[in-house]
Order: sequence, then C-alpha cells, then structure tokens
Amino acid sequence: MSETIMNSIELIKSTLEDLNLKHWGSQLDEDMKGLSPELRQTLVSLLHKWGAHEQSERLSRRITQRINAAQFIKIQTIDKFDFDYNKSTRAIKKTYMTLFNEIDKDNLPSAVFTGTAGLGKTHLARALGYAACQKNISVRFITTAKMVNALSSAQRDHNLEHELNKYRRPQLLILDELGYLTMDNEASNVFFQVISARHDMSLGTIATTNIAFGNFNQTFANNAIAHAIVDRLASDAEAFYLEGPSYRPILKEKKKNDRKK
Repeated sequence: MSETIMNSIELIKSTLEDLNLKHWGSQLDEDMKGLSPELRQTLVSLLHKWGAHEQSERLSRRITQRINAAQFIKIQTIDKFDFDYNKSTRAIKKTYMTLFNEIDKDNLPSAVFTGTAGLGKTHLARALGYAACQKNISVRFITTAKMVNALSSAQRDHNLEHELNKYRRPQLLILDELGYLTMDNEASNVFFQVISARHDMSLGTIATTNIAFGNFNQTFANNAIAHAIVDRLASDAEAFYLEGPSYRPILKEKKKNDRKK
C-alpha cells in the first residue's frame, strides 16, 4: 500500500478509537490487504468521510447537552455585548477577550465581575459560559442565593454531599448576584465548601457581584470566612470592575429602534 493510503488508514483508525469503536481498526488492516488499489482508495475516502461526519454530529449533540445542562436561563453571547458603551467596558475589553479566546479544557476561565446593576456583568459571565460549552466543557450557571438555599436545605435533610457535588463537579461554575444575599454561619460554611473544593481542583469559577472584595464581610458571617472565600475566589481570577450608568435603558431603546427598521 502507498504511504498516502497508510497514513489515511491510521487517521481512520484514530477516528474509530475516538468513536469508541476500538476493534474496527485491527479488522480494517486485515481486510484492506485483499482489496485492489482502486477499491482501497474509494473505501478509505468513504470511511474518512463517514467517520468525520459521525464525530461532528456527536460533538454537536454534546454541545447542545452542555448548553442545556448549564441552565443559563438566557443565552447571551459576546457578539451582542457593546464594549464601547462606556470607559470601564472599553478598559476591560482586551483582557476579557484574551480570557474568552483562551478558553480550553486545560485553561478554564475564572473571573469576578464587580459593579452596580445594569452594566453587563451577567452578560459577560454568561458569554464565557456559552463559549466554554462550545469547547465541550461542563458548565453550571446559578444565582448565589439559589445555590446557597439549595445547599442549606440539603444540609438540614442530611443530603449535603449529594447537593455539593452539583456545584463542585462542573468544570466551570458561574455564580450570579453574589452579595445580594446576607449569609449566616451555615450558609457561609456551605458556600465556602464549594469555593474551597473548586479552588483545590483548579476548576473555573466566575462570580458577578455588586460589592467590592473589601466589603465581603457584610455578606458572609464573619471576617475570617469572608477572607478565606475571597482568597480562594480571587487567587487565580481576572478581576473586572464596571462602573457608570446602567446600560439597560440604552439597550431597550436600541431594541425598540431595531424593531422599527
């Protein structure tokens, strides 16, 4: 067999293994020997085409499953975000896009978006999550209050470990609206367990908040646990600070004008 055909067969065998068809490759080598060069070339071409199509379809299904499992509530993509809105959004664009473009299973994004309501923190966080799903990375999006309430309820029902795994296991966890809920000792402790476990496993964690790190003691039960959470949450995260008037009235007016066109 020619070197080109042999290389093509090795590529097909790699594709078959990726599709978990581990024993097809050995049989392929055996059966190819008895074929004419013309038939061999035709078969190699078709197998390569069929294998690539199957890989593409499986990946597409996995990505759809990732997006559904993430529970975004609303899909928001980076192409819909206006970085030119104000000085602070223009200032973060370069760093944000670097983080966005380098998302990979071996380079999971971590970030904290800080600012008042209406500046696009959740949009930017969701856009990172959606991009991660496209890379076949497991993602979970949830408001901090909902997660903490679920964990506190599970602790009272003696089912905490099972509930914790929902937030410890995703490769990327997005916690929206951190700081909107004041946490007691129990809630602070279960929140810490999630953040600490994810930090230890080098997983990606993204948070949006309306309070500065220095004021986290107003959210958590005491200074010690607030410091421990900030230390783990921010140690490997990009910090993005947004300020200025709300973008929502402008976005609403833009949508209104778009409908008129």
